[in-house]
Amino acid sequence: MHRHLVALAFAAGTLMAGSAMAQSQPYESVEEPKTWKVDVGGGFVRGFSATGDSSKDVNWTFWGSASYRDIVYANGLDGIGWNAIKTDDFRAGVQLRPRFAAGDIEGFDRPELGGDATVYAFKRLPGNVVVGGRLSQDVTGDDAGMVWNVQAGHQRVTPVGLLQLMGYARGGDSDRLNRYFGVTAEEAARTDYAAFQGDGGISAAGASAFLAVPIGDRYGVGAFVNYEQYLGDTRNSPLLEDDYTWRAGLIGVVRFNGM
Repeated sequence: MHRHLVALAFAAGTLMAGSAMAQSQPYESVEEPKTWKVDVGGGFVRGFSATGDSSKDVNWTFWGSASYRDIVYANGLDGIGWNAIKTDDFRAGVQLRPRFAAGDIEGFDRPELGGDATVYAFKRLPGNVVVGGRLSQDVTGDDAGMVWNVQAGHQRVTPVGLLQLMGYARGGDSDRLNRYFGVTAEEAARTDYAAFQGDGGISAAGASAFLAVPIGDRYGVGAFVNYEQYLGDTRNSPLLEDDYTWRAGLIGVVRFNGM
């Protein structure tokens, strides 16, 4: 299996909601260990925007990541991370994780780009199934509270390329829910939206599939699809047009690495 398949899985996998980076997940290795790795690429994605653009549009998304011995790493979704515990089948560590801007709505004070302090742990089970999750807390003073994520995934090498399947759930406290989905009395008074303040708890669950296909020795392309159902009080938010969302994309990357 070409080594850049893992790089491609890093990139496209991050654009699927609920997906933690392969750098923090102990799937069975499909490449020789490298001292350092740098991945650069991008693609067209529907259902995700790091800058707060409409998620229903197809947006160009740039990708970049780097790691040193898969212990210290940085990437566009997980920010800066450290695998404080790293064994063949278990990883746990910390991240300073970006919290992406919400889409602009006239009359609302919407969250801008911020940051979350995060702890995570992932364990590989028989059959190359990885389970685990992460817990994140806003640390940039935006009153965005706490969010948690749990997931189970499976990865395999197929005759076409690297296939990853995943199911996940996400939730948080009332501060996180209301910062992104709430409507204050003041906002309701100056807009056509009804006031809404929800409680914390589970907010969404979903599933995703991703396939990475090699092109030559250093390049690759991948495609993913993701369906997510809003749950709990989140689905009652007047800011949501639907109680679900879906995402899809086509991504390409090139890898640079050292011994």
